[in-house]
Amino acid sequence: MPSPHACRKPAPMRSIRLLLLSLAMSIVLPAYAALAAAVSITDDAGRTVEMAQPAQRIVLTDGMGLIGLAAVARNPVGLLAGWNKGRLDTDVLEAFRRDGPAIDAVPDIGELRSGSAAVEALIALRPDLVVLDPYYRSAVAIRQLEAAGIAVAVLALTPSVRDAEPAYGIKRLSMLIGREAEGQAFSDFVGARLERIRARLEGLGADDRPLVLLEAHAGRGACCLVAGAGQGIGDFVDFVGGRNLGADLVPGMAGQISAEYVLAADPAVYIGTGGAYMKAAGGLTVAPSFIASQARASLDAVLQRPGLAGTGVVSAGRAHGLWHGLAISGINIVAIEAMARWVHPERFADLDPAATLAEIDRRFLAVPLTGTMWVDLAPAGVEARP
Repeated sequence: MPSPHACRKPAPMRSIRLLLLSLAMSIVLPAYAALAAAVSITDDAGRTVEMAQPAQRIVLTDGMGLIGLAAVARNPVGLLAGWNKGRLDTDVLEAFRRDGPAIDAVPDIGELRSGSAAVEALIALRPDLVVLDPYYRSAVAIRQLEAAGIAVAVLALTPSVRDAEPAYGIKRLSMLIGREAEGQAFSDFVGARLERIRARLEGLGADDRPLVLLEAHAGRGACCLVAGAGQGIGDFVDFVGGRNLGADLVPGMAGQISAEYVLAADPAVYIGTGGAYMKAAGGLTVAPSFIASQARASLDAVLQRPGLAGTGVVSAGRAHGLWHGLAISGINIVAIEAMARWVHPERFADLDPAATLAEIDRRFLAVPLTGTMWVDLAPAGVEARP
């Protein structure tokens, strides 16, 4: 009868097999980890952007893209190798300064133009990713940067209601920095809130769309610089069930129309955008750095200009001010919700943009944004809120 120990392999054999297995794993696991870390997206220009690992040093050619980055990254400033600081709203800059002084040490690349010294200066910063806003898209600049071994992604970091997935730009950025789960969560959040608005407007007839005057940078000059039919904040008016007064007149993003035209058109709703940058011009100063009563006073002053003073929006109290920085930011869903309430108050009485902003601050933004971001003009005979 065979010994019960006869089928056992000699101990040295087991040791050799364990050693070989260990060596194999030491080769396979790092390779698998590297493969898992590699990222690939298709950018807004239809280009494939590939990175061996998530980006650690990013350049933003549009400083306002910082809000989109902050929605998916816990330390957005720590990821910045450089940026176009001039494109950042001062109130956003101050919010990040309150969070810490590191933002002031981020190099400012200025306006990125192909063949310019700005491209050379950018390369000297040794980023591993440049997020190129579509406005700065340049085949020459892209070639220069890629020749230097720098990945370039053409991405709009402001959600667009024209897109099937409005926050897709921010979602793809999250993939490039290894935060895909955060990007998906933010994209889902924005998409769900936009769908709520879209669903309530289903079946809305053309006659039920009030005429809306959306004035950009309100009060900078004579009435009125209006949002046009080009992609931009004018899209929000149509999305929330209004008719954009400027769409039939201005084919681009914005353009000037006469006060006489505004008077004749007699819009049902007025929405002006502005910010702290409008103070010197005596324009609309709706911004986090201004209290609501100051913002409302500036709105009242803007509405005294020829072309607006005689319209029914003032007496009816259907005039509103909006922080321009909010409307062009990665969290513009808050601005869209505010506009929905203004254009169709009966359909969106329960819509609460303040609650949406609070949830964004709590769930997503690394640096919360607070303060005055929109304001209403009290109707005649009604005491204004403080």
